Amino acid sequence: MKKISALIFTLLSFIIAQRAFATHLRAGEITAERISNTSLTYRVTLTTYTDEINGRSANEAQEDVDFFPGFINNGVVSYKVARREKVLISPSTVRNTYVTEVTFPGPGLYRVSCGIPNRNEATINLPQPSDAITFFVQTTLVINPDFGLNSTPVLLNIPVDSAATGVRYIHNPGAFDIDGDSLSYRLTIPMEDRMEANGIGAPIDGYRDPSTVGNSPIRNEAGTGPATFRIDPRTGDLIWDAPQREGQYNVAFVVEEWRKAPDGNFLRIGEIVRDMQIIVVDTDNNRPELEVPGDLCIEAGEPFEFDVIGTDEDVDQTLTLSSSGGVYNIDPAGNFQQFVADEAATFSAQSPRPSPIRGTFSWLTNCDHVREQAYDVLFKVEDAPGRFITQLVDIQTVKINVNPPRPRGLQGEENEEGVQLSWLPYADCVRGGKIYIYRKDGCSGLNPGECQQGIPEDWRYELIGEVGMTDTTFLDTDAEQGQIYSYRLVSDIEVSNFNTMLSAPSTEFCIGSELPKRVPVITKVSVTETDEATGQIQVEWSTPIGLDTSEFAGPYQYVISRTTGLGGDNFEEVYRTTTTFDGSADTLFTDTNLNTSGQVYKYKLAFYYEGDQKMGEAPAASSVRTTGTPDDQEIHLFWEANTPWSNENQTHLIYREDKDNPGVFNVIAEIEVTGPNTFDFIDDGTDNYLADGDQSITLENNVLYCYKVETVGIYANEASQFGLLNNFSQEYCIAPADRTPPCALVMNLDNIGCEAANQEDFCGVNAFTNTLSWSNPTANCRTDIIRYNIYFSRYEDGPFEQIGFVAGDQTSYQHVKNATEGFAGCYYVTAVSILEVESEPSNIICADNCDKISFPNVFSPNNDGVNDTFEPMNCPAFIKNIDYEIYNRQGIRIAQGGGQSLSWDGVADNGNAVSPGTYYYSINVEFNRLQETGEVKNYKGYFELIR
Repeated sequence: MKKISALIFTLLSFIIAQRAFATHLRAGEITAERISNTSLTYRVTLTTYTDEINGRSANEAQEDVDFFPGFINNGVVSYKVARREKVLISPSTVRNTYVTEVTFPGPGLYRVSCGIPNRNEATINLPQPSDAITFFVQTTLVINPDFGLNSTPVLLNIPVDSAATGVRYIHNPGAFDIDGDSLSYRLTIPMEDRMEANGIGAPIDGYRDPSTVGNSPIRNEAGTGPATFRIDPRTGDLIWDAPQREGQYNVAFVVEEWRKAPDGNFLRIGEIVRDMQIIVVDTDNNRPELEVPGDLCIEAGEPFEFDVIGTDEDVDQTLTLSSSGGVYNIDPAGNFQQFVADEAATFSAQSPRPSPIRGTFSWLTNCDHVREQAYDVLFKVEDAPGRFITQLVDIQTVKINVNPPRPRGLQGEENEEGVQLSWLPYADCVRGGKIYIYRKDGCSGLNPGECQQGIPEDWRYELIGEVGMTDTTFLDTDAEQGQIYSYRLVSDIEVSNFNTMLSAPSTEFCIGSELPKRVPVITKVSVTETDEATGQIQVEWSTPIGLDTSEFAGPYQYVISRTTGLGGDNFEEVYRTTTTFDGSADTLFTDTNLNTSGQVYKYKLAFYYEGDQKMGEAPAASSVRTTGTPDDQEIHLFWEANTPWSNENQTHLIYREDKDNPGVFNVIAEIEVTGPNTFDFIDDGTDNYLADGDQSITLENNVLYCYKVETVGIYANEASQFGLLNNFSQEYCIAPADRTPPCALVMNLDNIGCEAANQEDFCGVNAFTNTLSWSNPTANCRTDIIRYNIYFSRYEDGPFEQIGFVAGDQTSYQHVKNATEGFAGCYYVTAVSILEVESEPSNIICADNCDKISFPNVFSPNNDGVNDTFEPMNCPAFIKNIDYEIYNRQGIRIAQGGGQSLSWDGVADNGNAVSPGTYYYSINVEFNRLQETGEVKNYKGYFELIR
């Protein structure tokens, strides 16, 4: 008895020692880098973060781990991988790296995984004791020669972080994909190792969403609704708004990698699971805040710089400003790693100091930096509240698109063969590609948007040729002599093995736009009356320049033609008048009964001598068009025109109507217009032009304010003698609006319930219907909802697509599905306000099918129309594939088959009808489930065949 007691004591001591010895894992992930162009060899890295305070001895002993690369070779393949590096990154956390090389046997999908005992203790959203739960992460690689070479993204930010109770928490993994693939993000459940030595893990049963931990009610930071825990699928911002209960939490999310195929569709080519730890404390510290620009577009080769500002209500605290991202060529350990071609970006921040703190981001990009996907650059401001008080941070991500350089220096001249175009050598760019040449009749005067790629369709240019990237000339042999043409170039450079990317259009070159000899020019196209039906535009012009009336006799005529749109070219005559050049007012025309509220009008002027002899045409000119976008107590105005004179490098005037004196407009701003993208102004109510008095007001949301713009321009040729040309736009009215997105909805899903339903229930009409219903989380949400968008993903880890919408006065949606797909799939709903601002996704809810099927024990294949075949009973559902084998009483297989359905007619594989008697079946059924790859279930039994 004493020996037995001693043995039990020894075993317990060993178990307790082992448990204490192996409880240390906080966080981690697996990444993979393709290191060969000829073999399928990858450098695979497991990075773990371990508890240095309570798990130091366990981590010291973890000198190696087992990697499972996801393939089989005479059994499950695994690698014993030694630790390469161990670094103390904070007093409580150590970063460990385990690195090996894996050569995969061929194309396919591989899940590279690693499980380690055990997690650290006291993680309150996991089942207790949490230190009895293993740690497991996996990464999925799709190796396909059609996709090209591929490495996983790297995660540049540490996955051990702190948060404060009652304060919105934000984390971003800082994912960077060296191949330029698109990344998306979704939440998942942390996993544990099944401990079956096969590299297969499972979600931790009993995991709790962190936003549900605490005493009800658990509210967000603003107190306007329930707490939420979500990840932005586009930026990767992990947002917990807001923690309630102090403690240690583990969460997990997936970084998905997508590559654009030649057909324009995106294919998922891999994913990383990151398991991370958040430590929540109670503190009176206020979270600092960051000011960063919105998403940006730049053209490769252009110098690029912007400022970032960090502020804090606690003005006595020191702030630290930092930035991370692949654009800096710095890895998570602070070491150099070549993520982007030289030159890398830089970030210069002030030394730690009280609020405010500033930093400057700079990047001189070049052609090697061009890629379809934006670069994510993360900025972080962190406070320093003192010892024993948790530091808080704010994180913002700026997406920077680097577009191809546009061709520059386009010019041309007319010769006997056509129009000879030439341009400067293309930017230093080793990538392949083409330069496209476009042409249209007349000069456009149009300027591309900041992020424009290619020629907009409504500009009505025609593609007339293409040349190589090193070419600098093109001969347009189809050009007619004496015609006015606009030419533009667009570069198209290679960004992957099968994708290219278009630049913005080059600056326009017009040939034939030089002032025709002895013709007048248009000097004014100004809106004088704004109305949908009775609008008016005043058109003015000069007398013919350089006309010798002794050489070209009268009678003389001016003919005005009109079209609609900035790029319109379908002109119709609207006015004709004779002139004797006697000084009478015959060089102006007021065009009436126009829709100046909704249309742009463009005019051209022809001059005739000797009655019907056309001397020539003046270049066309359009009216000025003002538009705007509303914001919270602000209006953003834009204006444009298509004119033969330049409106750049001039001072334009912005007018706003006096609300107390309708029809009276006051100047509120002088705008220095310097280039194509400077025709804009933001009105916040302040009067910046005080010469006519201070007309400053507070702009109120949902109240109309009316504006008009006065442009100033000048001809660049001999018509500059007519001086500055002033033209008014139409009056444009718009109301500021709160663009705060609607609240994220709370959604429910209901169906007949697969597990609880009887098999017969599947026979009903529309039996496989998922009914979604939703509501606002609080009464303080927006009510101006015009529609709800419904999104669906067939599989739990698949991409979401919009499948429908309902009007804003409805709060439910029925998704009717077929018996094969059944209920399986995941949903979320968004709300869209009247300003077309979409909310964050609601909670995601998934429905699943079940493995429910039954088979008869008798059938009679006698062609009487009743029970003539052996098949599943009572409206079988969810069948993805079904394989069957039929045996006689001697155990001899007499029939087999497979497919999406089973219907055996009692005929053996030899073509003979089988005799009455008892037969046995073995049926394998793969059901359509929420996971894309489901388990195969085997069913065995017998039946009586009666004839």
